[in-house]
Amino acid sequence: MSDQFITIDGIKWWVSTDINGVRTPQPICPIHHLRLRPTEDIHSAAYNFHKLSHTLKCEDCKKHFKIPRSIEKEKQYVTDKLDSKIFKSMRFINLDDEAIPIAKDKKIPKDNKYFVRSILTDSKTGKRLVVYAGLKGKKEKTQIFVEPEIRRLSFDQNNLHPTDVFTKLEATFSDGTKAIQKKKK
Repeated sequence: MSDQFITIDGIKWWVSTDINGVRTPQPICPIHHLRLRPTEDIHSAAYNFHKLSHTLKCEDCKKHFKIPRSIEKEKQYVTDKLDSKIFKSMRFINLDDEAIPIAKDKKIPKDNKYFVRSILTDSKTGKRLVVYAGLKGKKEKTQIFVEPEIRRLSFDQNNLHPTDVFTKLEATFSDGTKAIQKKKK
């Protein structure tokens, strides 16, 4: 069993986990630390108001706390938000392109002004080298694709053009074919 304590939408939440792994989020008053209970409100004046309520009440201070979703949906949102923190740190394989990483490399140029990172993947079209490069500390980068089996050098049109980072980019394939991206003078 493990417990987590978080604050979302101005309300404290205690998320307890039982021995079967079932998590139960419970809203807690941020002032009195008492469990908040659903109240009847405009959105839930009908049957099952305790599941549909958008308002929670503390019995000590009688204060009402509005939540953006029904209590049932808010509980699900709390567990989804907790899980998103875990998912954010996970490494995902892009099966849409059926590209599976084979190797990674990260080079830091001597001037430390730029970064270069490469990933070798196996994709539908065969092996693909993906090179990311750009100025350190900037969001913009170039994403270059080298596909030896179809002798292609390309880049992601939504990112920087390779010549914004490199003066010249050249790929020589095993049959002697060359693909070049070169900065225009």
